[in-house]
Amino acid sequence: MAGNEISIADYLFRNIGKVELKHLGVVKEISAPSSGGEYTVVVDLETLELISTEDAGKKADIYINGSGVSLKQIGGSFAFNRLQRANLLEVFKSLNFLDFDNKLVLIDKEVKDFHEGRIEDGRNRPWSNFFSEDDFRILLKRLMLEFNPNKGLSKNPAKYILEAPSINIDVSNISVYTFDEYFDKYKTKFKVAIRRSWIGQDSNMEELRV
Repeated sequence: MAGNEISIADYLFRNIGKVELKHLGVVKEISAPSSGGEYTVVVDLETLELISTEDAGKKADIYINGSGVSLKQIGGSFAFNRLQRANLLEVFKSLNFLDFDNKLVLIDKEVKDFHEGRIEDGRNRPWSNFFSEDDFRILLKRLMLEFNPNKGLSKNPAKYILEAPSINIDVSNISVYTFDEYFDKYKTKFKVAIRRSWIGQDSNMEELRV
């Protein structure tokens, strides 16, 4: 989740009926995700605080006019934060990737080469080293909007992606995208980052971030 989710929700809540967003229209209702795929309409600041509740299973950080929205801070967090090596095969199979074994081989080789010092230009690797554009688009959409590798399909999926700055949020600097719009805008900037798992994490295997 973006670090500015409360600021975004607060701005929209205070400007209900005054702000119009692409794809969503005039903002008439802000809601917080709740268990079971439901959501709670924000009616006061106390309800607004529910927006920040951490839940790895939800993909919609807020609901705007009843549509699930994933929040991103401009220039901030990864598009998707963590995909453990232990989950890769299951995720690839769920997406019906035909050559998932080859993808695993490519990823494992890159990780090994990095840790053995054969890669000198950093741990942030081009996604094209492992995926076709179509496969990477499908994978990232599933991870960003629909699915958590440890929890399965989300009961709070997102339909749109909203991007805003960390401060001075205003309708002029809020952007709302469909996934394809977001992907096409940033696909040349996405990287697959190799990150080591540490003691205490759910898996002792390497993880990837996008």
